[in-house]
Amino acid sequence: MLYIKFNIQDRSKYHDFERLYEHMVEVRQPGFKFEEEEEGPEFDWDDMTQAEVDDAVKELSAFLDQSPEERRYLTLIPDYVNEFLEGYLEKDNERLGTLGIQEVLSIFNYLEFDFEVDMERLENVNEQSRIVEFSTGNYPFGGLERFLITLKAYGLTSTEYFDGFNICAIEWSSNFEYHTTELPETTKAYLNRE
Repeated sequence: MLYIKFNIQDRSKYHDFERLYEHMVEVRQPGFKFEEEEEGPEFDWDDMTQAEVDDAVKELSAFLDQSPEERRYLTLIPDYVNEFLEGYLEKDNERLGTLGIQEVLSIFNYLEFDFEVDMERLENVNEQSRIVEFSTGNYPFGGLERFLITLKAYGLTSTEYFDGFNICAIEWSSNFEYHTTELPETTKAYLNRE
């Protein structure tokens, strides 16, 4: 079982993450389909003033300009997480240069589809720590970095992970950069447990 251990900095932000986690579990269920409200907002056009019609047209236009992914993103991702992820991608895009520009929706796409894992459980380690366990039949499975950064965006500081090969301790040097140290004895004990 792959896992990431993390510490909670802010309980309200952790509850926001639980909503995202539930979404990630849901989209991985066999036969899952998104329930999109493709019709958009409804208006009683006959009983509206011209100012109300103008406002309704703007609202309808904004709805039509958004993709279903954008609407899901805006529903699930709080502003503070969006701001953090934009900062991460700005730094990442500086490194990419002419190779291409990543947008925040690319991280959401990763969380929904490209992080090719089954979310198994989110459980308490103690009052301030949790562990998220997941499994995969694929290697590579989308990698851990963007999930670690997503956790960090919610104020959840990852401290250790098992990627299927090694257990590694994580030491953060900034909001977006971290260093890992392999823990061979811990890995050996973990792989040999009953």
